[in-house]
Amino acid sequence: MTASLPPARIVVTGATGQIGRKALAILARQAWCEHLVGIDLHADDTLFGPELRERLTLVAADLEDPDGAWTRHFEGVDAVLHLAARHSTPDASWEEALGSYNMTLNVLTAAATHGARRLVFSSSNHAMGGYKDQPLAARMGPGKLTAQTEPAPGTRWFDGQRDVLSLAYGTSKVMGERLCRAYSAVTEGRLSTVAARIGWILPDGNDPRDITYSGVAHQRAPADGALDEPSRRALAWFRDMWLSNGDLERLLIAALTADSSNWEGGSVIVNGVSANRGSAWDVAGGRASIGYDPQDDVQERLRVAP
Repeated sequence: MTASLPPARIVVTGATGQIGRKALAILARQAWCEHLVGIDLHADDTLFGPELRERLTLVAADLEDPDGAWTRHFEGVDAVLHLAARHSTPDASWEEALGSYNMTLNVLTAAATHGARRLVFSSSNHAMGGYKDQPLAARMGPGKLTAQTEPAPGTRWFDGQRDVLSLAYGTSKVMGERLCRAYSAVTEGRLSTVAARIGWILPDGNDPRDITYSGVAHQRAPADGALDEPSRRALAWFRDMWLSNGDLERLLIAALTADSSNWEGGSVIVNGVSANRGSAWDVAGGRASIGYDPQDDVQERLRVAP
């Protein structure tokens, strides 16, 4: 797929989730996007406005069923944006993570079988969560966390009530990335894939001041001085991977339309974060591979008065 041939028909899985709804709205604004197919376990078209509904076919389906009727909606599709997961939050169990992996396998199979040219996989920062803490944190610095850095799935944090480790969730994302690479290799690049390690996206206005050390959105964090050292470290880690609404749009458009002719094996991994000053998350790699050019900076947004 080249930049001169953007996808006219796109499948979006996880369509009614918070990122799915944002993604559909973004794609519906693109003149080259003629039709959207949204797939989710429950299809509620009241979540979408009338302009989007005119271009959207919403399908209720269980993507863990490899032979489900949902696969017919991949016929004639140019690209797939795979956002769905069995359990979409990082505290997923191993059973739920396995379900998510099965969904990714089934969606890749449907995309390859029906001749889609591009699949964008919503990977996660939790594929690299081990770099938040020592000893791996000692290797970090601005821009050091690249697509070539060895994965270390699982983020440790205190959610306000319990200590959480996202090892199962993060592992399912790493394995999904490897599935993408395998399918691109097997199809000899006919299905090119982008795995985007999505950072922090909050609902609606996505104000980074609502990111807290506990990983819970929608309640303003205490002042940094009121936090202990582990909480300050967690808060900085979460803020440094913020992805603004504007940069989400830039990321999705770039991932769906970039020329894949120079990608090794027809597959790339990019960090889905904004241009956050001082962050360990590299964005130069995404700029080079898919032309993703983030414009927003969490540090600038944090200085904005409430």
